[in-house]
Amino acid sequence: MNTLTVTATYRSQLFQLLALGFTHPVDAFHRVLVDDSYARALVTAAAGAQCSGHFSHTETHDFDDFEADYIHLFQIGRGGKPCMALTAGDHKEIAQEQGRPEFLLEYSGWYRHFGLRINEDEDANELPDHLVCQLEFMAWLAHLEDTSQEKPESLMGYQRAQRDFLQRHLQPYLEVVVTELQHLAGRPRSNPFYLSLAARALEASDIMLDQLSASLATADQADNSKGPDEIAAVNLWG
Repeated sequence: MNTLTVTATYRSQLFQLLALGFTHPVDAFHRVLVDDSYARALVTAAAGAQCSGHFSHTETHDFDDFEADYIHLFQIGRGGKPCMALTAGDHKEIAQEQGRPEFLLEYSGWYRHFGLRINEDEDANELPDHLVCQLEFMAWLAHLEDTSQEKPESLMGYQRAQRDFLQRHLQPYLEVVVTELQHLAGRPRSNPFYLSLAARALEASDIMLDQLSASLATADQADNSKGPDEIAAVNLWG
């Protein structure tokens, strides 16, 4: 039996909670952050995903200040630009020499392959490489895995997709996010909640990547003994 299947529900919940934390805040989220129920839910999901780790934050600001902190950090904090962009393509360490349109198409291709599309409503402002989109995509893949328990080939395809997306995109980007938020720590309006959350997300992604890689190692070795047509059929993620 594939041992990762027992944690799929919790992995999906954990990524949903992480995405919620990096979404533009609303009053309802601020309330669950202040009363500590958000942190408890995060810890519970991480434990269920076998990614237990440290997360603690006491929010003392009122909602207006909390929202202002988010806007300053991630939207218009410095000369009309974010202090730290939540879009991966705005970081040269991630985008490198790739053009912006080609970079975004790479993310959009992932989402389309698994039945998702970016919200194109005029009020939506999240690009495909936005951290929230990436976290929500991981939650979706874990959900697909969880609902494919009776289909081993599809299930392992979703696990491979999680491993590959973590390895190629989310985990390297979270490393950049944590590093940049560390540099901003202590400056005005650099709310420590976001550094704590990014560090927890990176820690969880590291553990999940190890889990997925270890679980799939045997299956990948078996693939190498098959013919080219069989390998291609397996590695298309189902």
